[in-house]
Amino acid sequence: MESSPNDELILAYIRRVNLDVMWSREGSTVGNNLSNLRKGRRMSEELGLKPQPLVMGPWPMSDLVGFQVAIEMLRASQKPGKNSSNYSQFDTIRKMRTAYSIAHDSSAAGHVERDTFKGEMGQVLAITKGKTDSLFFRKFVVGLEKRMGRFVIQNLGISHQVFNEILWRYEEELKLDLDPTRAREVVMFGTGFVILYTAALRGGELFLMESKEFCSRIHDGKKNSEEPHVVAPFMGRFKGETGERNVMFCLSNTTSSGIEVRLWCERLARLLMKEYKHLSLGPAFCEKNGQVLRSTDFDEELQRILLQIQCERPDLIDSSVDVESRFFIFRSFRRGASTRASVLKVDQRIIDMNNRWRKFQNRAGGLPNMSMGETYTEYSQALGMRVGFSKSL
Repeated sequence: MESSPNDELILAYIRRVNLDVMWSREGSTVGNNLSNLRKGRRMSEELGLKPQPLVMGPWPMSDLVGFQVAIEMLRASQKPGKNSSNYSQFDTIRKMRTAYSIAHDSSAAGHVERDTFKGEMGQVLAITKGKTDSLFFRKFVVGLEKRMGRFVIQNLGISHQVFNEILWRYEEELKLDLDPTRAREVVMFGTGFVILYTAALRGGELFLMESKEFCSRIHDGKKNSEEPHVVAPFMGRFKGETGERNVMFCLSNTTSSGIEVRLWCERLARLLMKEYKHLSLGPAFCEKNGQVLRSTDFDEELQRILLQIQCERPDLIDSSVDVESRFFIFRSFRRGASTRASVLKVDQRIIDMNNRWRKFQNRAGGLPNMSMGETYTEYSQALGMRVGFSKSL
């Protein structure tokens, strides 16, 4: 309807979708294809044959290729996003496609019309009629990404100089007559930061560290003649895996730059035992009532102390860095530790074993479910490589 503002707007979105589909291929590729079609037409005419018919339409008067979902994504892209008040990023709006695809696949129609077949090694492949899996929609997404690009604000890595400054400030704070609540926070945050850095963990993984096993093994490896180390046990369901898992990190007592891993871990163990949290299973990083701490608690503490360092030591953190949007426990410690290990030319096998620990725990396609004792016994057989990453930092 020409008088309808909505119809006018939808027509504009339709044109935008069409353009994104067209620009999913490079202009030179389209030009070459057109040139070859014309060449083929001339070859047929030279031989007295009718040219190959190229029927490009018309399109059906219904949406069979996900056109409306494409319009919804374009509309969503114009809404305020997390990093910009003018638009939402491609990585945000592309999740709409995933949601529609999952909704279709989990529907009754999606199950009935879905054809599956097995490939080599038992791999199951599927043929689906979902609109968002159509060639048209896939080309639209490619063109959309080319036009919008990806604007990602990554967590900045914490350098070893900044990390040592953090620990020095905590040490100075512990020398004061602190309020018990703050003293507890310093031990929790300080030990958490040490384990995040020396094990190069992603932020969420820290909260799977278990208190009872941690306290019972705090003296394991203390005087190991081969590699003195401290044990950090993790229990829980890890992303991308099924079932509950027991995972263990063996961290060097002291790193090459002087990070006292054992000192901080023993402080945490004493705190947990004082609060009787060594008597039953539970999170090692927790409130006094046993409730697991939140990642936002650690983020706020990290940003607080980094802002102090930025103000007092601009030689360590430049004043132009937006601390509150670039430093989070999710990636900052992992990036910093991995970068430090690479600069020190640590054997890539050791870095891979530490940073891809889930992959290295895989056994012939299955994941072992062992007790903590069995896990520690297995880890001790390759102690040099297990401890090597943290020892180098």
